[in-house]
Amino acid sequence: MEPFPDDIFNLADIVLRVAREDPGRIAVIELDGWEGYGTRRYKRHTYAELSADAESVAVGLREMGIAEMTRIVCMSPPSYETCVVGVALTRVGALSIWIDPAVGYRNVAERLSRVKPEAFLGPALAHLGRITFGWGPRDLRKLVLTGSPLVPGARTITGFPPFPGARSIRSLRKQAPAEPQPPRVGPDDPCAVLYTTGSTGPAKPSLYLHRNFCQVFRNAHHSWRWDPDNEVPVDMAVFPAFLFIPISAGGTMVVPPIDFARQGPAEVNSTALIQVINDCKVGSFFAAPILIENLAREALARNLTMPSLKRVIGAGAPVSGPVERMLGAVMAPDGELAANYGATEAMPSTEIGSREHLDSVWNMTEQGAGICVGYALPGVELKIIDIVDGPIDSIEEASELPTGQVGEILVRGKHVSPEYYLDPESTRKNKVPDPQGAWQRFGDVGYLDAQGKLWVCGRVSQRVKADGGTVFPLQVEPLFDAHPKVRRSGLVGVPAPVGELPVLCVEVEPDVGNNELAGLRRELLERAADSQMANKIHAILFKRRLPVDPRHNSKIERPQLAKWAALQLSRPRRRRENRL
Repeated sequence: MEPFPDDIFNLADIVLRVAREDPGRIAVIELDGWEGYGTRRYKRHTYAELSADAESVAVGLREMGIAEMTRIVCMSPPSYETCVVGVALTRVGALSIWIDPAVGYRNVAERLSRVKPEAFLGPALAHLGRITFGWGPRDLRKLVLTGSPLVPGARTITGFPPFPGARSIRSLRKQAPAEPQPPRVGPDDPCAVLYTTGSTGPAKPSLYLHRNFCQVFRNAHHSWRWDPDNEVPVDMAVFPAFLFIPISAGGTMVVPPIDFARQGPAEVNSTALIQVINDCKVGSFFAAPILIENLAREALARNLTMPSLKRVIGAGAPVSGPVERMLGAVMAPDGELAANYGATEAMPSTEIGSREHLDSVWNMTEQGAGICVGYALPGVELKIIDIVDGPIDSIEEASELPTGQVGEILVRGKHVSPEYYLDPESTRKNKVPDPQGAWQRFGDVGYLDAQGKLWVCGRVSQRVKADGGTVFPLQVEPLFDAHPKVRRSGLVGVPAPVGELPVLCVEVEPDVGNNELAGLRRELLERAADSQMANKIHAILFKRRLPVDPRHNSKIERPQLAKWAALQLSRPRRRRENRL
């Protein structure tokens, strides 16, 4: 089944087609309380039900003025109701704007003020944030409230009263036409705005045209290894941004046991996740590495397996070999964890499966080769150029580097966001014009090997410009992370009279005490001595917890860590060493 034959992102047509061909197929499985004795109850919604509800709501959306190109902020977590309104929004051709509150409540307000939203969709908590922090214009009138009230006029199930002027999904239901009309949009019209994490600067609004957004989903189908013509995919929406991927393949979306408003990936209850995976026979999901690691550890600790789980996609931060081994032991026998590499502006772009990763490249990572993120997906082009600390006005200004040489990573393809919405300055800084199609700057450094695999060595902005030469974090940290007492490490640069001082900040395993740190430091320095890059490290500092990004809880927040390291180095040596 070709999901988007005309390069127009129209989930409503896909849902309608499945509803007519296989009306009883399950579209969404959501949690529905408990049966007792630890047994969960689930509510299953068919494609016939989803299509009827979405087409009905689409009529109501048009009546309230939400139609083609209407800029609507979407802050609703995975649920059946979110699926209904999300599919309905594609029927009317609205421009959906997705931003994660994890970038900071006041940052959300500042970012949204730049894109001038005309409508707002979300649960009561999101509307409370809209009013409290100014998420969008104060005079917005096109408001949609998800989370059905218990009875008409009553308080919502979240405990908040209905918001004046906001329409519930139930109130939007109207008589749907027998033959719904497609939205009046074309492949080059705006489809979605996805905000970056904001972990290396202000969150940026990546604009996707319809043809680009369709290709993102095609790439996902390829990476997830789905064959919708021969099986119905069952995917769990652990990462809200990929909520509609299974629906786009005529598959089943499982709502996870996660409170997205209060829980980050590191805080998800792994036991509950395992139970839902097994109850619903989940076959795939996409998640941050920390969630995958916690899930694997919990399954091993409880001697549990997830026999239906065949494909897990990890991204947002490097996936380590030990995590791949742990998850492989509790998945289906033919299951595999794959590492994707990309960015909000170009997702996904490359992939590598855990079998090849463990068999042939992970040992090289632990020896300082960088992180291998695999091969470009079909139709994706990669280029390595000399590092430039500033805008590049034309690809002709860039100097392409040969195989094996570290430089800045560029990507091009139909899946790439062509610009930042109403943000020409970010577009100039992060896109490289080319007559054959603009290139996206990932903001990372790396290299291509002789087989065409991409290796990532760290962020351009986080390389350490030491007096003795440049040091790249991901060519150093894995050397130390391989030590059994090290949980993870982060290399940062501390300003010095000449260049920067490379400082390694180490988070140890929970059972490591202060009395072990002196010996551990000696062992880590011995590892560094044999590495041309790691032997430049000026100091090793121990920290109980390294700061991580709010969205994935997996990327080390190096700017914050660098400030801490600089403060530590300013103190007397006896006060900073051998203590957590």
